[in-house]
Amino acid sequence: MQQKVFSGILFLTLGLALACNPGKNLNTQVHNRDAEGRKTNIQYPKQPTPTPDNINMSYDFEQLFTPAQNHQIDSLVRLFEKSNLIAIKVITLPADRVSADQFASNNKSLLEEWAGVHGNTDKAMVVTISKALNKVAVDYGPFVEKLLSKAEADQIISNDFQPALQSGAVFEGTWKGVNDLMDTIRKNIK
Repeated sequence: MQQKVFSGILFLTLGLALACNPGKNLNTQVHNRDAEGRKTNIQYPKQPTPTPDNINMSYDFEQLFTPAQNHQIDSLVRLFEKSNLIAIKVITLPADRVSADQFASNNKSLLEEWAGVHGNTDKAMVVTISKALNKVAVDYGPFVEKLLSKAEADQIISNDFQPALQSGAVFEGTWKGVNDLMDTIRKNIK
């Protein structure tokens, strides 16, 4: 009896080990057969490079947050990246680091740089806030664009970020705005 139980456990363990092969490289082609039995190639999508632990995901250059608040935002977007594979960078910029007329183009440059950190992925997003300029910009790659429309992002900026800049509750508005961006993306994942 013990021999049968041991054999069953061994068989189950071996089956799980083979089924969950961690050595499988999902970036390589594999073979599959179509309806007529012909061999076809399947290319798995390349996963973005996760943000290294030594790189922050929230940078408060305008010093709008306490260190604890900045850490909270960093932890929030880091957790979102782990569960949804979308890397969000939140950055505050004072007026001496960017001009009002260059604010939007600066955010697009930050997005390109952030996507590069992650292996040139289209699963990156940058949220830039400047209280001094009273501006917020949200830019993201083509993959995120499928899950978050420009109209949805603009509405979140108008409803969450902008009122917070005007009232002085910048952390609260940023926290709510980033959460609303992430919730909208989660809602639109089908």
